[in-house]
Amino acid sequence: MFHGTTMESLINHWFDMWQASVEYGLCEMLNKQAIRAENAPKDGNFAFNISECEAGLPEGTVDSSSVERVYKELPKWGESTEGARDRYKNIIKTLADKYPTENLLLVTHGEGVGVSVTAHAPEHLTVYEVEYCAYSTLQRTLKQNESGTAGDFKLSGHNGILFTSTSPEVDEVVKEPEPPKSSS
Repeated sequence: MFHGTTMESLINHWFDMWQASVEYGLCEMLNKQAIRAENAPKDGNFAFNISECEAGLPEGTVDSSSVERVYKELPKWGESTEGARDRYKNIIKTLADKYPTENLLLVTHGEGVGVSVTAHAPEHLTVYEVEYCAYSTLQRTLKQNESGTAGDFKLSGHNGILFTSTSPEVDEVVKEPEPPKSSS
């Protein structure tokens, strides 16, 4: 740590360095697979209040002046799992395209974290478990050409995401390297 610095001042300094925004597209899947029917509102309206959510963030961190939400409202109750997966894939790409030179921290739910892996891994993967507080790290290069487009995402790290390969070429046995022979 930094000598003579309180934890509170370190946290405040860290919060001064980032801006936050709440995006509907990163919400939980709104279906019975993710939310028990008895916990869902009878009318299907979750009445999520973004202002209340943002009020819980440290003062000065909410970027409400320059951020336009991609999704203007929550998805409708009963969305399909495939529809939610498409939504997660779309929101990751859309936000990254919207802020191509920024590092983004997207906080979402298990299905969204799983999609971040399956949609951007070099081989075909099936995620079968996403642990609590799991994460993935995606990277892409920004092409400096006339269109200013970005390259494809590459999965560069993950933790707490369990998956299996569904790609035949990955199922081949990979041999461990031979240990170096001693020169005695």
